Amino acid sequence: MAAGARVAVPGEARPGLVWRLLLAMFLGALWPLAFAPFDYSFLAFLLLAGLFLVSAGARSAKSAAAMGYLFGFAAFAAGTYWIAITLHNFAHMSWILAGALVGLLAAYCAIYPALALGLAHRFFPGPARWLAVPVLWILSEWARSRFATGFPWLATGYTQTEGFLGGLAPWLGQYGVGLATAVVAATAAWAWTQRRDVRALWAAISTVLLIFALALFAGTVRFTHPQGSPLHFRLLQGDIPISEKWNPERIDAILTRYARLIAASPPGTQLIALPETAFPIFQTEIPGLIAHLQDWSAEHDATLIIGIPESSHGKYYNAAMEIHGHDPLRWYRKQHLVPFGEYIPFPAILGPIVHDFLPGLGSFTPGVGSSVLPVDGQKAGMSICYEESFSRDVRKGVVEGASFLLNISDYAWYGHSIASAQSLQMAAMQARQEQKPDLRATNTGITAVIAPNGRVLASLPQFIEAGLDGVIQPMAGRTPYGRLGSWPLLLLSSALLALAWWRLRRTP
Repeated sequence: MAAGARVAVPGEARPGLVWRLLLAMFLGALWPLAFAPFDYSFLAFLLLAGLFLVSAGARSAKSAAAMGYLFGFAAFAAGTYWIAITLHNFAHMSWILAGALVGLLAAYCAIYPALALGLAHRFFPGPARWLAVPVLWILSEWARSRFATGFPWLATGYTQTEGFLGGLAPWLGQYGVGLATAVVAATAAWAWTQRRDVRALWAAISTVLLIFALALFAGTVRFTHPQGSPLHFRLLQGDIPISEKWNPERIDAILTRYARLIAASPPGTQLIALPETAFPIFQTEIPGLIAHLQDWSAEHDATLIIGIPESSHGKYYNAAMEIHGHDPLRWYRKQHLVPFGEYIPFPAILGPIVHDFLPGLGSFTPGVGSSVLPVDGQKAGMSICYEESFSRDVRKGVVEGASFLLNISDYAWYGHSIASAQSLQMAAMQARQEQKPDLRATNTGITAVIAPNGRVLASLPQFIEAGLDGVIQPMAGRTPYGRLGSWPLLLLSSALLALAWWRLRRTP
């Protein structure tokens, strides 16, 4: 061996590994820009293509996983920073501690993209990787939405809510849209590696055009149809600051504000929806007001759906109370609660620690039973706040025959952040994949009405007291996603992975 020769060590880092890791982190930091309110949806293709290219040059599965991890950590730290606002303003944590907890959430969520890239590198080396990596990417997002109650924020498919690829939503759900997005990105990345091969470039262009053409055609198919007469609604936005909402001295003023907004409903209004916990008091404490609202509802032949905490048999629920004349009260109890916000996992261990920061936090019980409420001969598919970001939760109401979707929320917890815009984008995707109109009544915004094609038809400015009046056409029928859920996506993903494995075995 010549003097000064260097011995290669298996697993030794390349000189450019650090730069690749930093580039992956930089791409992740830009990821939230592909979502609302920025809406640079084209970035989803560019950033994923860049990440897939960077990870393809990794020397080991461990290095590829590290790139995925840094991408994910930066993406979730930048895209969910608004959680720190709540922790600081209402849990009375320092900004340092609040930021650290957001970092902890980002560190957890980053595990999923790390697994996707690591598994692709480990089990699908060579050309097969380009087919496997987009599938594993979306399967990791799907798993993230389910494991430990799930956290579906910043899922790839939501970037295409208003785009051509969104036409696949009624067929495969938003994760199917995400799969198409990731396949386009992987195809572009592969084409870059084959840029001197004209045939490969034409194959890549043809693949991308075919995907967009299929999505464009898929978006023209209508699975739902009008049912009954149009429904006149009024969505109330009370604009109650959180600092006032739970102040006992402000209860009367809050109830008076909403009573005034209800009374101002235009003649002929059939549905009036109030935000999540619009009445920040148990129904057992205001029997006189409820009786008055029942009289008003009977007189005006209007249905009221009011966000209010429910106390029943020693349990507490984040609930929606329906008033229709003097009929018995009906309830929808929130079924998918927010960990640590509405319930405490492992309460015997974590409860005392959490309650040191915010006494009474996490005291709700998850609801059971129906996910719909009857409204003037129609059925409203109910969800409360966080539930609307989960396709499977929204689908429950559709399976039960909902002809429109109704969400009540309160994003005042997150101040003047991007959280409300992100949630509206996810709601629009739910409407598109179910082909049902969607109504959203929120405390501080964004109160909106969404068409069955996912377009926002009207909305109120944030942080104003107002009512949004309009008309929707309830829709009967179910989309393929509404009927089958995630099964078509999982079968398609399995077939693509099998094809990638077959391609790998045939490679010399």
